[in-house]
This record gives sequence, structure tokens and C-alpha cells, in this order.
Amino acid sequence: MPIASLSTEVFVTADQSTPAGHAETTAQSEPADRLATDGGGPADAPIRVLLVDDDEDFIALASMLLEAESDLIETTTETNPQAALESLAETAVDCIVSDYRMPELNGIEFLSAVRKQYPDLPFILFTGKGDEQVAKRAITADVSDYIVKTGSAEQYAISANRIENLVAQYRAKQDETHRRALDALSQTVLETVLTESTRRAIEQGLTDQLVASDLYEAVWIGEPTAHSEEIAKRTEAGKMFEVAAVDHTESVEARALASGEPEVDSTLVDRDNEWAKAAARAGYTAAVGVPISYEGIPYGVLGVYTSRSAVDEEVDILQTLADLTAFAIGASERRRGDASRQVVEIEFDIDGSALPVVQIAAAGGCSVNHIQTTNRTDGTTLTLYELAIDETTENTLAAIETALDADAVTLERGPNRGELSVVTGEPWLPEMLDHYGVNVTTAAVDDDGARLVVELPPSADVRAVVEAIEARYPAVEPVARRERTRRDQSVGELQREIADALTDRQQEVIETAFRAGYYEWPHKASSEAVAERLGISQPTFAEHFWAAHRRIVDRLFDPGSDADDRSSDR
Repeated sequence: MPIASLSTEVFVTADQSTPAGHAETTAQSEPADRLATDGGGPADAPIRVLLVDDDEDFIALASMLLEAESDLIETTTETNPQAALESLAETAVDCIVSDYRMPELNGIEFLSAVRKQYPDLPFILFTGKGDEQVAKRAITADVSDYIVKTGSAEQYAISANRIENLVAQYRAKQDETHRRALDALSQTVLETVLTESTRRAIEQGLTDQLVASDLYEAVWIGEPTAHSEEIAKRTEAGKMFEVAAVDHTESVEARALASGEPEVDSTLVDRDNEWAKAAARAGYTAAVGVPISYEGIPYGVLGVYTSRSAVDEEVDILQTLADLTAFAIGASERRRGDASRQVVEIEFDIDGSALPVVQIAAAGGCSVNHIQTTNRTDGTTLTLYELAIDETTENTLAAIETALDADAVTLERGPNRGELSVVTGEPWLPEMLDHYGVNVTTAAVDDDGARLVVELPPSADVRAVVEAIEARYPAVEPVARRERTRRDQSVGELQREIADALTDRQQEVIETAFRAGYYEWPHKASSEAVAERLGISQPTFAEHFWAAHRRIVDRLFDPGSDADDRSSDR
């Protein structure tokens, strides 16, 4: 019975003797290995070998000598084949080496039982010399290799080498199977999230597809709750434990939300906290938490659980799927907001804040109204303000420049007002608000106070918008929230309405300014040059120019207002 009795010349592989068509049958066998979707691991990873033989002395000696022949081989032993079967459910192995002659179950019966659960796991069977019928039956039962015992004393190295080769092939097949499973999962999730029309359907589709892949036994999506450390469950799939009721302080999901990066825990059974214990009791070995966010907009966190341990190489795929899900959710909500024409207005009291409009008003000692902010092609931001001032001096401009952290500040004066242009390296509002669809409708300081009014789609996270603005400018305070229906208006209707609102002279002034390049930055033509082209003075040009702009702005942002009497403008 000792391994030392094996002979080189009768060391035969099942592949060399398999009848025609047998390999095809094996490839179609079900179910798949428990480890078939778990990556095979690096070439120098330990090789876990299960030795099964009813002879305790032999199995102890075989274990010692195999480990002596290979630094990679780590053996566990079992004298009862039924107990060995049960142990496979608890302990992962890379290869089984079994004797044929054993009580209760012989080697081929044991092999058949193993193949029902693990069709690809390397299995080597020992047979006695002259047991050709046993060899044939072993091949039919899909043995990986069988070794005839003939009495040679030189077979430990050969046996160890054969184990290493079989496991290398097994792991290569696992890696390929695992890669294909991940590729198929990515494609399926892509199709699912891009075809669903609502956030709930997108999230449910993601969790369902992850579980259906057989890579993960439980998947859920949660979102943080306000003013607490709890994570509220949005959707789940698979064999999920009572995740919503568990303290998530140390969970991978909580850590992912805090760090903004994927978090992995492959040793749940060793953790001493409520979350890990609950997951381990449910049979899970590893968990991954992945933030679901797109362009800085958070939508929640994805949590996946598995009884496998090798999940590190899957993190990038999971992050990509989470990002894709967030993109799909954002697109879905933007479509819904655009279709509904509903908007939410949030008004802030900005008195005493560091907002530029407040700083300009304080430095200039005048009322200020934000006109427009534009992101320029060179990466800078241009913001235009209207200042209500009787006259400007070098000291006024210097005070404004000192108050602002700007790359360039210019001021053009008109009658009773001035146009201030401010160029900065960064936008004055947090960039992430663009992704929420936030539009600034008012930023002004006047006799009525200092206020900021923003408009956003109903699907946007109002709390996130408010918190982002408060974080940038701590002194601001939200004072009102209003919901209204945005009026749908064609370009033609808007053009006609603006034309009706302007006097002929006003229309001539702004059209001449446009043709001359006055609206470009830097101006291609000065206000004096445009006035000369019109045959009027610069103050007269400025008066008509600002009156026209006021009427256009009224039609854009206050379409219900009554038109002023225009006779005095002609």
C-alpha cells in the first residue's frame, strides 16, 4: 500500500486512456465545482491535498513524505471516505489522493460521490498491480489520474510532481472559468441597468444579476440615513441575513461610505463584531462594500457576500458595475425630471457669508446682482455682476480686487450702474452641483437683503445640495423651499416674446453689440466703439443696452411679469 511501491512506467493519466467522447461528457457535467468560479490563485500558492486511506500509519507517512518532496504541498488526512466528503463542504482543497480498497466506500464509489459535487477537482486513485478492471472503472468515473502500486521506492517525488501538474491545470481552468463568469456578469449587468427606466428597477436588476451569476450568495444596496450611522436597505437578492437590523459601524458597507473606496473583508469568521458574526453565521466568508457614486454624486453602497475567500481580484469589476449603476440612475432621474417639467427652488439667506456677491457688495458699498457664470475653454470661470453705483473710482475696483481671490477683475461703468467681470480658476459654487442639475436663478445683495436662489430637478438630492453649499459657505442658511412647474417654451416663442418686449432702439443696440463682438470675452469691440457705430454717445448706448438686458432677463426668469411702458425708451 505505501506510495513508495509505485512504478514510473505504469504511471498513467486518465486523459491518455479515456475512451472517445469521454472528455466531452465531462465538460458538460453539472453541477459546477464549488471553487470553479473562484480564481485559481498564483502559481506559488500552497497546494491543499486531501489524503484518504483507512490505514492510519500509511496515511501519516504519506503526508510527511509528500510535504518533504514539495514546499507547495500542504496535506490533510482522513481515514473515513464519508467523513472526507463532509469535510469538503467546510475546507477547500486543490487535490484528493485516495486509496481504492477501503471499507464503507471504495475508491471509485468515493470518486463518484466527489464528482457529483466537484466535477473538475483533481482526484488521484491508487490501485494494486493487475487491477486493470479497476483502472477502467476509474477512467469511466472521470478520475484525473490513477497510480498502480508496484513496489518502487522512488515515487514520492513523481507523485508530488504529478499533483503539482494536475493542480496547475485545474487552477488555469478555474482562472479561465472565473474570467468568463466575470465577463458574462459585466455584460448582463450592463444590459440590465441601461434598459431599466427607474432607480428601483436598476438597483433590483443589479442585485438579481449578481446573485444569478453564482459568484455571490447575497447582495444588497443600502443608503445612509440622516443623522445616524444606520444604513437603510433599498433592495436585496439572495440569502440575505437581517442586514438592516445589524450595527454597521464596522461593516464593509459603512467603511466604503466613509472612505469613498471599495472595502474588502475576507476573514469574517475571525471578526469580533456584530456585523461580521451575523454574516459568518449565515455562512459567508468574505464581503465587499462598494460605494455607488458617479461624478461625485452619492447614490448609496453595494454590499456583496460570498462563501468564497478569493475576492480581491473582483473588486475592480464590482466598482465598475457600481459606477455604471450610478450613471444609469442619474440618467434615469434626469430624464424623469426633464419630462415632468417640475423644479424645486431653494432659497438661502447669504448675509455675512463668503459668497463673492456678498464680498463685492461689502467692498463696493453698493447693491450687486449676479448675471451669469460661464465655464471657459481654458478651464477658468467667468462671472458677470451688475453693480448699482453712481460712479466708480480706482479705489472701488481696488477694494473689490482685494476682497476677491480672482485671476482678473474688470469694471465697466454705465449710468447708475457698472458691469463687473471676474475671472477665477475655480467656480464659486461646488462643481458637484452641476451634476445635480442645479441652476442659480438669483444671487443678489440689495435693500431687501442678501439671498441665493437655486433651482434643481425634483429627482435631485436636496439635502446633498444644501449640505454642499453649507460646507463651502458655512454662514449660508436655507430659508425656503418651493416647488413649481417649469414652463415649456419653444425657441421661436421665446424669440418672439423677447422681440415684443424690446423697443426697436433696444433691439438695434444689442444686435449691433452682438455683431461687433461686444459679447465676446475679451470684448472685440468696446462700448465706445459700438456707440460710435450706432451714432450715439457711450452713456446712451449703456442705457439702452442695460434696459434691453433687463427686459430679456425678466422674460427668461419671470415670464409672468407685466411689460413696462416702453414709450420712454424709444
